[in-house]
Amino acid sequence: MRIALSLLSLRPGQVGGVETYVRALVRHLPAAATGDEPLLLLDRDLDREIAGEGWSKVVMPYGARSLVARRIAEAYTPWRDRLSERVLAAAAPDVTLFPQQSIFPHRAPGPAVITAVDVQHVHLPDHFGLFDRTFRPRVYPRSQARAAAVIAISRFTLDALEVRCGLPRGKGVVVPLGVEPRPDGAPTPLPAGLAPGTFLYCPAATWPHKGHDRLLRAYAALRRSGEVRERLVLSGQQTPLWDRELLPLARSLGVEGDLLHLGYVPHGQVEPLMAAARAVVFPTRYEGFGLPVVEAAAAGARVVASRLEVFDEIGLPRENQVDFDVPADVARALTLPAPTRLATAPLSWEEVARRTIEVVRSTVEVR
Repeated sequence: MRIALSLLSLRPGQVGGVETYVRALVRHLPAAATGDEPLLLLDRDLDREIAGEGWSKVVMPYGARSLVARRIAEAYTPWRDRLSERVLAAAAPDVTLFPQQSIFPHRAPGPAVITAVDVQHVHLPDHFGLFDRTFRPRVYPRSQARAAAVIAISRFTLDALEVRCGLPRGKGVVVPLGVEPRPDGAPTPLPAGLAPGTFLYCPAATWPHKGHDRLLRAYAALRRSGEVRERLVLSGQQTPLWDRELLPLARSLGVEGDLLHLGYVPHGQVEPLMAAARAVVFPTRYEGFGLPVVEAAAAGARVVASRLEVFDEIGLPRENQVDFDVPADVARALTLPAPTRLATAPLSWEEVARRTIEVVRSTVEVR
């Protein structure tokens, strides 16, 4: 069986936990697809970055910018990307996995499986700009209708797909995200000026739903009261929200000098930061799964996160879930024992790959 994995929606450094998931599939699916021929679909620019060991590559005859334009044209006009359709038809996959929620090109040959990573646009539409508020409703529902199966990364996400988005019951299956085993050998050095236990760490791009505003206010209050003396270290893509709102907020709260924003940090350097922090703080308002919480616990960190239904699902103790609008809640959680123990053991990425292949194969067997 020829099983294709599409990376045609991957934007390196911009999609956080979704990129971690996609790269884990690239690493582990070939071993899980024993007896199958794995095909990797990617654009010309991404081909230079992704080695794709164990894969046969199908490289589109265009780069990332052209790809974005083609996706937008398909979403908003009757135009079809027949070039991409022809390339994929020549590759002749028996089934294609689209791990980022949408099928592109929409008329890609053969059955398709998509992974739904969140339905945040349904829960929190005000957190999106005009483009995403129109693009997602145009593309996601028709991809769900076109797909032979939909993988949801949590029960919470699958329930939302069925109740809020009309996904037929039985079409979706839950395959949670996973973690890598902790690496052996010499630890990765921390950035200059950081020492273990001297900082709080928040690994999240500055999207509105990630709650950096709540974190800054709580942090400033705890600095004033003396309950927190550590620096606040941030990492992840700096969206326009950082310069427009968050940095001015930190300045007005008097904590700008206590912040260190590292920008985008490669995934392999995140785990050492988690392990060395006094606590990993995650003030998010919405998550489809909450991969940083699972990764932080696996790194042996103390985790302080928002109160979310999906965090109950992944096994984060209720005492580690706080209201970041109440600084006293945060202060209490910072005194909890470390490491934080999840009630539910996370999957390995190898197991995620195995379960994913089972779903993908089933769509061809059903036919």
